[in-house]
Amino acid sequence: MISLLLVEDDLKEALVIRNMLKEGLQNQFTLEHGLSLSDALDLIQQNQFQAIILDSHLPDGKSFESILQFMQFCPDVPILILSGVEEEDQAIQAVKSGAQDYLIKGQTSSSTLCRAIRYAMERQRATQRITQLAHYDHLTGLANRGLFYERLNCAVARCHRNDTAIALMFLDLDHFKGINDTLGHEYGDSLLKTVAARIKKCIREIDTGVRLGGDEFAVLLEQIVSIEDVASVAQRILHLLAQPVIIKQHQLHVTGSLGITIYPWDSANSQELLSHADAAMYRAKAQGGNTYQFYTAGMKTAGLDGSTLEMELSRALAKEEFLLHYQPQMNISTKQVIGMEALLRWHHPYQGLIGPNHFIPQAEENGMIIPIGEWVLRSASKQAKYWEKQGFPAPHVAVNLSARQIHQGHLPALIQDILKHSHLDPENLKLELTETFLIHETEETIQTLREIKAMGVHLYIDDFGAGYASLRYLKSFPVDGIKLDQSLIQNLPHSTNDAAIVIAVISLAKALGLQVIAEGVERQEQADFLEEHECDAMQGYWIAPPLPANESAQHMVHV
Repeated sequence: MISLLLVEDDLKEALVIRNMLKEGLQNQFTLEHGLSLSDALDLIQQNQFQAIILDSHLPDGKSFESILQFMQFCPDVPILILSGVEEEDQAIQAVKSGAQDYLIKGQTSSSTLCRAIRYAMERQRATQRITQLAHYDHLTGLANRGLFYERLNCAVARCHRNDTAIALMFLDLDHFKGINDTLGHEYGDSLLKTVAARIKKCIREIDTGVRLGGDEFAVLLEQIVSIEDVASVAQRILHLLAQPVIIKQHQLHVTGSLGITIYPWDSANSQELLSHADAAMYRAKAQGGNTYQFYTAGMKTAGLDGSTLEMELSRALAKEEFLLHYQPQMNISTKQVIGMEALLRWHHPYQGLIGPNHFIPQAEENGMIIPIGEWVLRSASKQAKYWEKQGFPAPHVAVNLSARQIHQGHLPALIQDILKHSHLDPENLKLELTETFLIHETEETIQTLREIKAMGVHLYIDDFGAGYASLRYLKSFPVDGIKLDQSLIQNLPHSTNDAAIVIAVISLAKALGLQVIAEGVERQEQADFLEEHECDAMQGYWIAPPLPANESAQHMVHV
């Protein structure tokens, strides 16, 4: 049965249309009749229709002018306009307003009318299917990432206008990968469908459940009244998730980590909301999972969980989310910049700019430092060559090397290849080795360093004096210089112990023919002390902070 609504103020015309429908649809329909637009709006709020037939001229207005009102209450119901006059402009306006068809009374037969109804319903179903594919996740039926961003931006705009609040939740399933790996993707997909269904049970119609991809979900809660209400929704979601799931006689258990942020209390825009919810979710995961965390200041760069970081870093490398900032190194006596240190940053899509301390240690552990380190070497060498071509006076670039890079076995060949493809003079490349790495020296690693040194590349010991200092390194390793750790610099000149160590190291390095660079210089008095005791070079915020390549280049000309 096809459920139809006819809006026609002329009872004779209404009877003609009813008879046409009887003939064409062979009584396989139900028909409600409204005499005016207001009658029709009342009827559509009380009934479900599959198509609406509107007279173009009604006592309380032109029907096509009220199409938007109909679409507000029944957006998926096709609308056909019946007009007593053939007016092309009006027909175009009606279709532009959202009508599926425009028919002329007296020129429309039973078969034409019924065929138009069927076609309109088919077109509407096709449109719905296209919309479903474009805006909804095909597996779970939840909104997809694209629709989520649209609704989030609209929700933020409404909040701004109406002085209301929304909550954004990011949900990541705990240990989902283990289920996929052990039972297969068929079980994983079934589990994701169950998770989506449970999320839907916990939210209202005005809220939005989203599958961002993989086992990552989001929930947008609108018109929130209190933090307690938001926490209650989070608790319901986690409680339902924790219930066993039976799939093909397998009883599966899954929990989730939820991060929550509130607009406008936590952030000023949509992008910050995404970043904060992501950071809070990682904090919940770091707590062991099966819990929720509200965003608090300071979470933004502290939330990367080691169990998922390898995948995140791999994705970041593939999507070119890494970038380099450069900090100038200045000759203390001439006050001229002698080179730039390349410093890695990660522009995370949600968390924003992340410093290396928050991901490099884990990258060292999981091996991602190898491809990331190669990217840094290639990018920095290419940038140094560009500066050289531009005629800058100090195109030297310094790059940090990790222990895993040195131990990978083919580092000399890699550096040779990078120099070849970048056309960079080896003299313009400085490689910095962390002092803590040197305590694990072997003859093999020393030989690797000698091969690199033989190319003409400069080698420096970084973070010298950070806690593992051994003067024998200066003798056994083929290095050109050392970098004094900032922990020795920060209390100069007031700490007599630090001052004595710095003076002694500078004197020893001079005797061995090594250059000394002090890092972490932030005050004039520190710079004066280093100059007085003939330190060769320095870097730090007193000169300039790390900046993108195009901004840091100005420091090559003057400081």
